[in-house]
Amino acid sequence: MSRDYNQQKLGDIIHEMISEFGLEENILSVQAGELFEEMMGRYVKPYINEFYIKNKILYARISSDALKNELSYGKSKIKQHINEGLGKDYLTDIKFL
Repeated sequence: MSRDYNQQKLGDIIHEMISEFGLEENILSVQAGELFEEMMGRYVKPYINEFYIKNKILYARISSDALKNELSYGKSKIKQHINEGLGKDYLTDIKFL
């Protein structure tokens, strides 16, 4: 007796479901936020009051003007690092508030 199995990789099935339910944007947003937090490290985190992603732009409210100025010089590098971590060009800009 032969069984006919529908064999697909689990990762492919999950990716298909994520696309079908329109969750890819939300997942990328969460992953980008996690990468941003990780990249900022323990010395910068205390100065970040909040951050969020809207329309593929990361907004970060920084309590220190000097740090905000310093981070603005490296925002293209931060954006590049996050996009590389995601494996796609997701973030279009970063704004420090």
